[in-house]
Amino acid sequence: MNSLGPKLLRQYIDYAINGPKAIIAEIQADETISFDSPFEESVYTFLVDQGYNVATQVGCSGYRIDMAVRHPNYNGCFAIGIECDGAAYHSARTARERDRLRQAVLESMGWKIHRIWSTDWIKDPYSEKRKLVEAIEQALRCYNESYISTEKN
Repeated sequence: MNSLGPKLLRQYIDYAINGPKAIIAEIQADETISFDSPFEESVYTFLVDQGYNVATQVGCSGYRIDMAVRHPNYNGCFAIGIECDGAAYHSARTARERDRLRQAVLESMGWKIHRIWSTDWIKDPYSEKRKLVEAIEQALRCYNESYISTEKN
């Protein structure tokens, strides 16, 4: 007997009752490292070399982002998601629209998303790496501030 139907119904009801919080509870990060392109691997390697704890293919269901930086102080929390334009992004208009929709959904759930364009990364890696680190550090600061303010309430 297939139990997928009842599971999906439970998830739908949970979402209807709790909204985006229900999806956040379903977010998964595989322990395996996977990349869609050498560009993604380059970004991942840079982040790890900078000392960040990075997971790849983070999300749930069809809403997966390329990688996310784990928060160093809050176990199981991600400070920022990172999207890289890969082959799928450039292959079709619908892929670009799906990526934009995915980003909008994640941002509506409170995620901070930083997108890196491969052409910019190749043309000016110094500036792009600096922007990426700045975005991560800003997300870490904002996460800390919002976490502390909710703890006080």
